[in-house]
Amino acid sequence: MTVGKNEKFIILAVSLGVILNPLNTTMITVALPAIQKDFQLSATNISWLIASYFIISAIFTPLIGKLSDVYGRKLIFLIGLGLVVVSSILAPLSPNLPVLLATRGVQAIGTSALFPAGVGIIRNTIQHNQNRVIGTLAVFATTSAAFGPTIGGMLIQFGGWPVIFYVNLPILVIGIGLTLMFIPKDKKNTTRSYKLDGIGILLFSLFITCWMIFLLGLEQSVQIGTLILAIVLTILFYMYEKRRDEAFINVNFFRKNLNVAVIFGQYILSTLIFFAVLLSFPTFIQIVLGESSQMAGIVML
Repeated sequence: MTVGKNEKFIILAVSLGVILNPLNTTMITVALPAIQKDFQLSATNISWLIASYFIISAIFTPLIGKLSDVYGRKLIFLIGLGLVVVSSILAPLSPNLPVLLATRGVQAIGTSALFPAGVGIIRNTIQHNQNRVIGTLAVFATTSAAFGPTIGGMLIQFGGWPVIFYVNLPILVIGIGLTLMFIPKDKKNTTRSYKLDGIGILLFSLFITCWMIFLLGLEQSVQIGTLILAIVLTILFYMYEKRRDEAFINVNFFRKNLNVAVIFGQYILSTLIFFAVLLSFPTFIQIVLGESSQMAGIVML
């Protein structure tokens, strides 16, 4: 792929942003036993460090994608990087789980902005082989997810669990610098506007949270009430969104393209299995088998 000098730096800037969400999703898995020990938490409580990140990412990724179309991709991309800087500095200083959850929430919002805004930047600025470039971004994201536990496991040996947040800072400094220098300014958008689908966002947030509570509770028991509530909220969300012209999630697209809907369903199930293994094995290796975080990271790789 032949691109100009500036285009290469643009791709690098976006790539550095894109890797932050999967990297921070998986890097913390090997740190869970240490955080659990420091804050004296139960297994269910510590699981919310991961679950809350997924919930917030699921809500904000489509929302911020639409906002970046209206307010500018570079602006949203920089705001996302800025939020990750703030969270990466404050999270290691957390005195308890609620504060750590809050700072991780800020981090989740920030990293959720980077992929949709980054893809928009590529669409606007890269003139050659756009789909190949976007495919490369997906490879960056997958690779960072794969190496996350290994990087986290090795770093924890030297600085404890707070170091997994500080590792973001060099990436962020380079990413912000490249973004400011090489990504073109946003053109003012006077034609498009976005009407916020508040009810759709609320229903989506509720049914995702209910499903997460149900799944996390399976270790103790099957919560029939939570399951029924999750199903009802899912149906209500679908019925409401299919009547919306500017829906939060375009469910009519999936209704009219069943093959795409099946692919998304398969992807959701495979991702559920993948992360169930990814999140549970590091804890098992360290707590049950008594191995170090470094060994857990190597095994996960």
